[in-house]
Amino acid sequence: MKKSLVMIGLIVLTMIVYLAGFYYSIQFDSVVAATWGLVYMILSVASVLTWLVIFIYSDSKNKLPWLFIIALFPVIGIILYLMLGHNFRETFRYRRRLKELGPDYVVPSSDYETSDIKTEMSKLSQMLVRLNTMTCRNDVSFRTKTRILTNGDQKFPVLIDAIKNAQEFIFIEYYIFNSDDIGMEVINALKERAQAGVDVKLLFDPLGTSRKMKRSVLREMREAGIVVAEFDPVLVPFLTNKVNHRNHRKIVVVDGRLAITGGINVGDEYIHRSKKFGFWRDTSILVEGEAVRDFAVLFSGDWFFATGERLTNDLYYKKVTEVEDGGVQVIDSGPQSTLAAIKQAFFRMIMGAEKSVYIITPYLIPDFDVITALKNAALAGIDVRIIVPGRADRKFVYYATQSYFEPLLEVGVRIFTYDGVFCHSKVIVVDEEVASVGTTNMDIRSFYLNFEVNVMLYHTESIQSILNDFNIDLSRSTEVIYSQWIKRSAFKRALESLAQLFSSIM
Repeated sequence: MKKSLVMIGLIVLTMIVYLAGFYYSIQFDSVVAATWGLVYMILSVASVLTWLVIFIYSDSKNKLPWLFIIALFPVIGIILYLMLGHNFRETFRYRRRLKELGPDYVVPSSDYETSDIKTEMSKLSQMLVRLNTMTCRNDVSFRTKTRILTNGDQKFPVLIDAIKNAQEFIFIEYYIFNSDDIGMEVINALKERAQAGVDVKLLFDPLGTSRKMKRSVLREMREAGIVVAEFDPVLVPFLTNKVNHRNHRKIVVVDGRLAITGGINVGDEYIHRSKKFGFWRDTSILVEGEAVRDFAVLFSGDWFFATGERLTNDLYYKKVTEVEDGGVQVIDSGPQSTLAAIKQAFFRMIMGAEKSVYIITPYLIPDFDVITALKNAALAGIDVRIIVPGRADRKFVYYATQSYFEPLLEVGVRIFTYDGVFCHSKVIVVDEEVASVGTTNMDIRSFYLNFEVNVMLYHTESIQSILNDFNIDLSRSTEVIYSQWIKRSAFKRALESLAQLFSSIM
């Protein structure tokens, strides 16, 4: 109620300013004055209408920044909101495309109801399985093996070896795919397999990839027989709200027998070869067995959206099983759904914790729900620890991350900064028995705007690998102490507040 009154007050104030300007301008008998009076009236009506649209239709997390921008810069603010702020057209387009694809392309398969492991799962695990099945339609698999790939050192040898040994097909999808040294190693392996008759399909996000992928290399890949597609190309990046909905997924599927996902894109920086970043901390996961089919289905949906082509070959979706090793569930989210499935999973994990919540994220810009869940857990005596980078890749976003430190530290959440390192891992572990690894950052953009994918792990051996890595990361991090943090300068506080104000639209 209080927020509603504030917004209504701001609208009234804007009207008063414009009407005062109109009244002042008509006091002068000139064409210029009359023109400005008309402009004031138009701006007044347009601003109020835009504010009402934002107030009624926008998500609460996005309202305040846009209202603030329009109040400060009426003309530019309205134009920017119409181009970037609303999601009506794009959301409708994604949903229409999903409807065209139809529900039959999702073929859930699991022995969850009959598996002995079900009875051994914790209450939280069973609750998460039900939640994720409702929001994503992917059931849990008990016949899937996983392995954590720590940093690019472990990921790229596995990736290139998998490509070189492919016999039937390769699906490869990345937000960033550079044609630098490591990128060319991957590309050359893909070209060799394509020339050998393997079905190779490459899908990349042009906004993330275009800067460092040479057009000549794309041409060479196509000439070698690789089918290359761009996900939702953006012709003019700053004149469309397409920039808000990017395919942030990293998916590799080889012969239906293995899949790879996680935070690691294809580029030299991800294997510690960047002069700017040096050592790059990141996490991927290798999936083998039954759950691989869920990745193939997810890729086929993205491929259909990008190209209009249905991937109907049964070869892509064959069932491959491994020995039982806990539960593995593939979950995804994107702007085509209002459920925010991965955010829902994170929220339930945190709220269901009984002992501990361990998080590693490059960006800590959560929404109100997740902030409340983290505070609630800490206040209830749960051991909540969060590792964020010790150096920034983008300064303004880093200030936004730091703006959340004080309210979390105040209630007992422990926050650590990785010493001098940009940490790009996206991992959450609860009670040392449930974990999530994937592409989703702990921020509003990943929760609501981007296309993301994560792997949920229930009582698998990989969880111990994640915990081992987490403890190593802690040993290389510095804890942020509340009593010291609150002494930071007023200027830094102001930067953090400004960054937080716009964090939901960054």
